[in-house]
Amino acid sequence: MEFAFTYQQDTVKTNNQLKLVPDPGKTEGLKVQRTIISLESVLVRDTSRRPVEVELAPPPPTQAQIRYWRWRNEQKILVDTSRYISPKNNVTLISSVKVDEKGLGLPVYNRATVHADWVTILLLLILTLFASVRNTYSKYLGHLFQSLVNYSTSYRMYREKNNSVLHGAFRLEVYFYLTGSLFLFQVLNHFQIEMFYSGFNLFLACLGSILLYFLLKKLAYQMLGSLLEKNNESGEYLFNMDNFNRIAGLFLFPIISFIAFYPWENRVFPVIVGLFIVAIFYLFLLQRGIKILLKKQLSIFYLFLYLCTLEILPMLLIYKIVVA
Repeated sequence: MEFAFTYQQDTVKTNNQLKLVPDPGKTEGLKVQRTIISLESVLVRDTSRRPVEVELAPPPPTQAQIRYWRWRNEQKILVDTSRYISPKNNVTLISSVKVDEKGLGLPVYNRATVHADWVTILLLLILTLFASVRNTYSKYLGHLFQSLVNYSTSYRMYREKNNSVLHGAFRLEVYFYLTGSLFLFQVLNHFQIEMFYSGFNLFLACLGSILLYFLLKKLAYQMLGSLLEKNNESGEYLFNMDNFNRIAGLFLFPIISFIAFYPWENRVFPVIVGLFIVAIFYLFLLQRGIKILLKKQLSIFYLFLYLCTLEILPMLLIYKIVVA
């Protein structure tokens, strides 16, 4: 069996890349255009020296030029063609404002101090007295503060009454009379209560008044205790009163020192604080007195007699005398 084959030429045309490759057999020359230049046309370097021109500094300005420049600068800061601001003459005065004939001046703040050196000396004396008690009878001071809130400690101190307690109590009692008198002196000066004395004499009068008040009060308690046969109760109450007074004196010392050197005129704040301390200790004393009398099974009648006759009535009399 025979087969017949036919061939057909491809009609697709492609670019032959081999034609683009240069033929290494052929050589081409370098295409450079040459031009003939004569040596005369070349510029010869000029080596000759040229004169250097030096800039001279300008001449200094004359006095006329300086005056002119200053005058021109002053024209820029003029106010309404004047070197100075013209004052305003359309000032209206208020007739309700009163001006002193001497003219206006700086405000003056008066320092509220007592112009006396004896106050400073007295404060140093009180401080020295407290320091002697603090260094010698420190244990007594601790028991004294405990007796303020603890009745059993107060009763034990009343029953013992040893030598150290008596010496420390005496110094603190003097301490209280000095601080209380100075505080009373400061209160009278603050409220401007007119008295017969002033200055150091007024302080001595305050000291004598406080001593007389407590002396009469103790005598009245002892007399009333003897009449009612309650000497033990009266003695214990007076002992507690002395203890409360000594502690109150310790609290009053910072107040009187603050009032003495207070930098402002109005001293109402430290004075009110001092009066509040005195009132608090007085209420504590009344509460302790009521507790003592109730523990001793004293009747309500005697309790009322004690409080009204020896506590409330003297306070009302003192208030009436001060107000009058």
